[in-house]
Amino acid sequence: MRNNFFSLNLFILFISSITVSYAQLGGVDAFNFLTVPTNARQVGLGGFLITSGLDDPNAMFYNSALLGEESVDKVVFNYYDYHTTAGMTSLGYAKQLGGGIVGFGMAYMGYGEFDGFDQNGNYTGTYNANDYWLQGSYTYKQGVFSFSANMKFAASKIESYKANALMFDMNGAFIHPTKDLVVGLSVKNAGFIMRQYQPNDTSELPFDTQLGLSFKPERMPLRFSVTYHHIHQFDITYTDTSLKGEQDAFGNDLYKEPTFADKLSRHFAFGGEFVLGKVVNVRAGYNVMRRKEMITQGVKGMAGMSLGAALKIKKHIDFGYSVAWYHVAGPTNSLSLSIATKGWDKRKKTVIE
Repeated sequence: MRNNFFSLNLFILFISSITVSYAQLGGVDAFNFLTVPTNARQVGLGGFLITSGLDDPNAMFYNSALLGEESVDKVVFNYYDYHTTAGMTSLGYAKQLGGGIVGFGMAYMGYGEFDGFDQNGNYTGTYNANDYWLQGSYTYKQGVFSFSANMKFAASKIESYKANALMFDMNGAFIHPTKDLVVGLSVKNAGFIMRQYQPNDTSELPFDTQLGLSFKPERMPLRFSVTYHHIHQFDITYTDTSLKGEQDAFGNDLYKEPTFADKLSRHFAFGGEFVLGKVVNVRAGYNVMRRKEMITQGVKGMAGMSLGAALKIKKHIDFGYSVAWYHVAGPTNSLSLSIATKGWDKRKKTVIE
């Protein structure tokens, strides 16, 4: 028990020391594709998630401390039809190794082709943009606590401009031994940029710290999840001060000073999983920050909402689909497929004496 307490305090001390040097959000970050959800579970439960998926190898992408016996020896494939021509494809695999679990993953986001023009407006042809990252993780369990570390190499290309970075994640989880209760803590994308797009570029990494909780009451078919993101920075609102004194066509002020409640609420993402037996799950999520940032003047629509479902086929194949609304322009779609690499041959062996 003393070892567990020491390990937990060491992890918290690491978080406290590292978050002091990162306090940027929006407008100055590079490699923001690292913040895009990779799989249907994340998308369906609100986008920010670090406590659900103990049987899902996709946990390596959002909190690898959740990787356990039920998530090893599985290959996962995900595709996220993000926006317009942008789409993200990711692959992952988890394996038991000695006293821990290793995970290997990669993700690629392509943005399609664009028309290029020089400073005089002359057409220069088409170009493309794409991003990718490779990661490895190691998870170690000690009693009811689980700890993990990820190492990620990320690269980005826009036309002839290139950038790359090396980053680390530190993750922890408390997994109750008898109840369906998980508490998670995660430090994401701490590291350094090895190559900037331009020599004088001052972009930052999309650093984040998150605290989450998932809990399913014993007699309810519903698992609740809540995640508080950007622990290290309280004010994550974006306000355009140039709009002070301006009004829209209806006489409403275009600029409003964010209140304390507004600043606090933007940190939360909520999710609910309706567990309909051992085969089907239905998911719903609500991302407060996304809704507040993406609603248009006078038209709120479904921005910030998400829905999804998961289907398990004979313990060997898991299929997930989720849809999320970022804007009134239309939804995004995410597909996930997990296939077990072992346990397919269940034929009984006959012993002849």
